Amino acid sequence: MQKNRPLAMAMRFVLALVLSASAGARAQSDAPPNADAPPAGITEQATELWQRSQQQVREAWEQSQQQAGDLLERSRSTADDWWQRSRDLTLDAWESTRDALDSQEPDPFGQVWTRVVPKLEETVALEEAQRDLPQRAWFQRDQADVQDEINALLDASVAILATSPMQQYRERLRELQEQLEATRQELDRYRQARIAAPEKSLTGKTVADYDRLIDERSRNIERLKQALAEVKRDFAAELRGIGLELDDEQVEFLLSTVVGDNIVDLGIVFDNVKAVTLQLEQLVRDSGEDLQSARRYYGMYVVLLRALNRMHLDVEQAIEQRYIPQINAIAERAEALAEDTRTLQRQHPEKRAILAGNLEAQQLTIAAAGVYRDYLKQQAAQVRQARQTLEQDIATAWNTYETVRVSGELVDLVRSSRQLLDGLLDRQVPALRPFQNLEMQREFAKLTEQLRASGGAE
Repeated sequence: MQKNRPLAMAMRFVLALVLSASAGARAQSDAPPNADAPPAGITEQATELWQRSQQQVREAWEQSQQQAGDLLERSRSTADDWWQRSRDLTLDAWESTRDALDSQEPDPFGQVWTRVVPKLEETVALEEAQRDLPQRAWFQRDQADVQDEINALLDASVAILATSPMQQYRERLRELQEQLEATRQELDRYRQARIAAPEKSLTGKTVADYDRLIDERSRNIERLKQALAEVKRDFAAELRGIGLELDDEQVEFLLSTVVGDNIVDLGIVFDNVKAVTLQLEQLVRDSGEDLQSARRYYGMYVVLLRALNRMHLDVEQAIEQRYIPQINAIAERAEALAEDTRTLQRQHPEKRAILAGNLEAQQLTIAAAGVYRDYLKQQAAQVRQARQTLEQDIATAWNTYETVRVSGELVDLVRSSRQLLDGLLDRQVPALRPFQNLEMQREFAKLTEQLRASGGAE
């Protein structure tokens, strides 16, 4: 053990020198580390080992200095190269991004076409498979099972066909209406708070503060009203562009009703159906003597009509099974409340003036509910009439699909049916009457909110 102590001491010196060399490189990189004389009291063997170690450290230092210089040069060269390459890539990416930003937005109809065609093709395949299945079966797929799948595909097709840039107008209208309502509520709160506000205060809001807030909110309300009017005018122009011939006042009426969105969606779907039909007609024509392809395209057209028919049925059922019963319930509650008010007038003559105002509001609700009910019934009747006409065309079209043997006949049938669609939308929208007065308009809006809230609660 004693024999190895000088060697261990020498190794510790060598390690110390290496560490000092590393530290010195950071402080003075251009000079090798200097070692003092060997420590006294060590053997000759340890001294010789120390001297050899010192020489090895010096040689290693010089070699590492040269390697570090070479590495630094290579690193600089590589860094410069990478910088140039990354700069070029960045510029290329920016040019691509700028081109993409400057290019036109995707064609909305192209997106509809791409998404709806696979649904139509899948539905055609199910329609053909359905006829070979039993009507009902316990342990195998039957026609009812396939019909459920077909209905799901038709619903998906309707959702795609109802896609249009016009939806941004409805979203913007809702945003503005929500902002308007919130601003009116703020204005009401400030008016109430102003009553008890001090003329002067170091901490709380004063009368002058509330006057300023009231003035700001009043100006915001006028600004929001103006923005709403502008969006409604633009929306009316877009609706006229898809065949809904409505003036600005009729659009105001339409948007205030619970089925307004349904009618707008029908218009959008009609517009997309006509556009898809036009493309299918061209594909049938281009198929020439290829009867199989012509029948496939014609089958897709028939499915398109089925989707349109399903949307009509959904609107009709929503009106008859949900909206009209709800409006009847609202009217019945208002009538019962009006009868209670008359009873209170007889019992408390001194409160007759106050109760008269209540009775007037209740009677306005009853009158508005009656107008609303008549409108909904008229709308349901016209949707039903259009649906029945459409069903007749679908029956004829499918019968033709099953029996036709000449592709040219299909072109004529698609063209004649497209002309039917052009006239079908005209029967969708009833003669919309402008509001008789502002009170009736506000009552309609209140009833619509109640109907929508009831629909969401179901």
